Amino acid sequence: MHCTLAMGQSNASTDLDSLYEHLSHSRFTDPSASLALIHLVQVPAQKAKDSCKLVEIHAWMSKCFDSMGVLDSALFHGQMGLLHFNKNCDSLLFMQINAVLSAALLSLEESDKVIAISNRCLSLWNSKWPKKGIYKSFYTNKAIAQVYKGDFDDGLKTFRQLLSLSKEDGSQRALMDASNNISVLFGMRYENGGDKADLDSVAKYIKIAIGVGRSLGQEEETILHYSNLASLYADLGDYKKSFKYLDTAEVLAKKSRLLPILSTLASIRSEAFEATDRLDSALFYLRQHLLFRDSLMDQEKVKAISEMREKYESEKRERQIKELEVSNLNSALREEQLTKTRNIYLFSGLGILLFAIGLWSRLVYTRKAKAIIQKEKDRSEELLLNILPEETAQELKEKGESDARLIEQVTVLFTDFKGFTALSEQVSPKQLVADLHKCFSAFDMICEQYGIEKIKTIGDAYMAAGGLPTPNVTHPEDVINAALDMAQVVQKGVADKQDIGLPYFEVRIGVHTGPVVAGIVGIKKFQYDIWGDTVNTASRMESSGEIGKVNISASTYEMLKDNPHYSFESRGKIKAKGKGAIAMYFVSRKPRVEGVA
Repeated sequence: MHCTLAMGQSNASTDLDSLYEHLSHSRFTDPSASLALIHLVQVPAQKAKDSCKLVEIHAWMSKCFDSMGVLDSALFHGQMGLLHFNKNCDSLLFMQINAVLSAALLSLEESDKVIAISNRCLSLWNSKWPKKGIYKSFYTNKAIAQVYKGDFDDGLKTFRQLLSLSKEDGSQRALMDASNNISVLFGMRYENGGDKADLDSVAKYIKIAIGVGRSLGQEEETILHYSNLASLYADLGDYKKSFKYLDTAEVLAKKSRLLPILSTLASIRSEAFEATDRLDSALFYLRQHLLFRDSLMDQEKVKAISEMREKYESEKRERQIKELEVSNLNSALREEQLTKTRNIYLFSGLGILLFAIGLWSRLVYTRKAKAIIQKEKDRSEELLLNILPEETAQELKEKGESDARLIEQVTVLFTDFKGFTALSEQVSPKQLVADLHKCFSAFDMICEQYGIEKIKTIGDAYMAAGGLPTPNVTHPEDVINAALDMAQVVQKGVADKQDIGLPYFEVRIGVHTGPVVAGIVGIKKFQYDIWGDTVNTASRMESSGEIGKVNISASTYEMLKDNPHYSFESRGKIKAKGKGAIAMYFVSRKPRVEGVA
């Protein structure tokens, strides 16, 4: 999908509205190019804080990333779309974002979640709503998820419901897809201990798909239907029927010049001749298969060189123009082409020799790609956990949102470096960032060691908290231990720098205990954050402290004063900005006595 936009100030708004309308009806057959266009409408929608429009934009982005196999991004944008949805948005937007979210979860093999989302949306669907394609996508995703779990009969039942719906509303494309998928499931059931009746059903539903495909003019898919029938009858030993369907498929494939399919047909025909002891013919078609394959490889080489040249010329032109231009929008998108990403489609593997009776390429592919999918899933989990606490990330994945919560007792820590500004004038930016990274990385490990949450960094300041998102009773001690370790890490760094005569920075640390509100904020780069007077007071503890020491409030002191592991130095009441005079204490660890734990 391409587009040429001349965005002068006078007509920029009109062009963006037209582009948004175009995207609303797009099938995103070129997801990479589509993402560039979606970004054009995303920025103004964010500036205008148009939540409902952002729901749809995130749905488009999720669909594109899912098609590209970038599953962590697909999941992220699906969840972000749900976060933007509110009562002022059209209910169909809620269905749309749930449809793409369930698709992303399906790609990650989160079958139970897919089934739960599908059942919920199907129960909420209003029969008077348009966009029946979204409605049917829940049936498709649910059926595939059931098959992933090994529930073939449940998946078959759901696909039959989809078949019935498609007949009722006259949707020929959905009818063809449902028929094809039902044939796939009968084939799977046969391979898992079924009988000949299952194979008869395979043939029945493939023939239905052929009839619909021919009426729609879907030549490539129709040819592959014939190819699969030929493969089926060859495996059943009915070579007369097998050759009949091979002949039909070959005539159509030659007419359309489909080398990948011709290569596959030649291979099937070679094996069929070999099985009937017609070895000369088997050898002839084996050679035909190899010739088609070699021709296909040559075409791919030419295509790759052409694409490289085109990319170079494109990049050269882009360097010469200053305004944003996305070239060659084809408003007449290829109608009903390139399969829906969510189909267990028998025909996804052009040019690949059909396996066994050749009826479950999507599911075979999924099993072969399980390691890759698991890697993407793990990456998605890791990215979420890098951004959010585990409990909050889990809530976001399960509900699509995370509620802000009031937590009664949390201990908040702030650090800030003294001498950082002066140091930035004495060392290179690269060295400055390296020192900061080394220090903050050590802080991160300390937080992980004591089970406290890093909230964020702001310049050279570091903020963390204990006792959230799951409340506990050890948070004051956990945070104090972390603060003392952080001070020790920085002090060691100071000593190392002094020994070799290099400039250094030192740290102040402040701690306060009290209630906070915790939750997720942001639109694009969201983060887990905390708010309330407790945060402000913890910041004042830091700014009112001294270099190399941990300064705590009276509330934190009261919770730790009887702890035998710490020593406290009362500072009396110190004036703090915006707080007046408040009691403060320095805390340190008591020296260990030999032989005493």
